[in-house]
Amino acid sequence: MRMPLPSSLNTLRTFSVAAKHLSFKAAADELCLSPSAVSRQIAGLEDQIGCKLFQRQVRGLALTPEGTKLSATLESVFDQLHSTLEIISPHNKSKSEPLVISAQPYFANHWLLPRLHRFKHQYPNVSLQFESELTYKPFDANKIDGCFRFTPPIDKGLHVKKLFRQFAVPVAAPVLLNKSDWNGDLRCLSAFNWCHTLSQPDLWQQWTDAWGLPNLLANENMFFDDADTALQAAKNGIGVAMAAWPLVEATVTAGHLVRLSDCHPQLYSDYYFICAKSNHDSRLQLFINWLNQEMAVE
Repeated sequence: MRMPLPSSLNTLRTFSVAAKHLSFKAAADELCLSPSAVSRQIAGLEDQIGCKLFQRQVRGLALTPEGTKLSATLESVFDQLHSTLEIISPHNKSKSEPLVISAQPYFANHWLLPRLHRFKHQYPNVSLQFESELTYKPFDANKIDGCFRFTPPIDKGLHVKKLFRQFAVPVAAPVLLNKSDWNGDLRCLSAFNWCHTLSQPDLWQQWTDAWGLPNLLANENMFFDDADTALQAAKNGIGVAMAAWPLVEATVTAGHLVRLSDCHPQLYSDYYFICAKSNHDSRLQLFINWLNQEMAVE
């Protein structure tokens, strides 16, 4: 049976503010209450949940472990509550314009879009607009609200959130492998065509060097404008493509492609979400909160 919530949201708000300041007096000033009123609300909350939230010390207050957990949860809850109220409010004019997110097609197709239904289910009133970029462009806060990159720009005006690490691995279609003598020996890759992308023309050479096979060459080299097209060529059995793991994990699990090597610890890059620190759009914070949720279940 679940514990009943406090009868007043104000009580939780009072605790959250007191936890932020670690002072009943400072919390009282912010909430326009008396310190004794703050103290009574905290005492009532502690009685209801059956544990102490603050430790009274000579120099002030400190949170107990239980208080620290509750404070962190409430901070996230109140942030989302404020953001949601702003979104659904008819006085919020900005909600008529979509939140603009930029991502390369490869990342969008293999990571973002397969997960996006969860964001729309959680925040159905947030309108999104996606822009695809085959090549990276300088971040322009006047045109986009946020973007995904694996090479973050160095700019003090930008908020950069690390998402996850990706590794370069060769992949091929089962139909291609079935027609060959592939036995798991990486040197056998010389029997196949190699699919390159123009944005990373040296990636195959970096991979062979990392695996101690610097003289390994392809049967034929094929070049494509973008990574997604190269991957599609691999799916069609044209050759072996270098793919980003774990972005292609679902495709491999579904049996459309086979991963031909382990992840080499030297062949990686990190994916980031980037936005302007000056952008206070509440919908952007909801999008970032959702990214945090997705990272937590990876």
